[in-house]
Amino acid sequence: MSDEAGISYSATTDYHWTMRAFELLTSANLTVERHEAGGAPYFVVTGPCPRCGHHFADRQVTVALTGLSGPSRGESSDAADVVFLDLTCSCGTAHQDAPRGATGCGVSFRIGIEKAAG
Repeated sequence: MSDEAGISYSATTDYHWTMRAFELLTSANLTVERHEAGGAPYFVVTGPCPRCGHHFADRQVTVALTGLSGPSRGESSDAADVVFLDLTCSCGTAHQDAPRGATGCGVSFRIGIEKAAG
């Protein structure tokens, strides 16, 4: 392991890391860019990992399936104003104690962004 790997690998979803990601978003250190390809939106999230601090870039494709529920399944057919993205550290660093072939520190977290973001 190189010195830059810093902290050991830990597969964690502790809410603390979602809160830390929110802090990084509000300070503009973690950024989200909205793109579209063939009418399907996707988001590119870049910045420091909220746990290890190493830079990562993650492409999140959002897919919506329509026509799967009847009229009694929900009060409105309007799409949500917020998109939630589930991310896992993909910093590319081989952290100590990581499973063979894994890169990143193992943290998973969620961010919520307005659909118009980007």
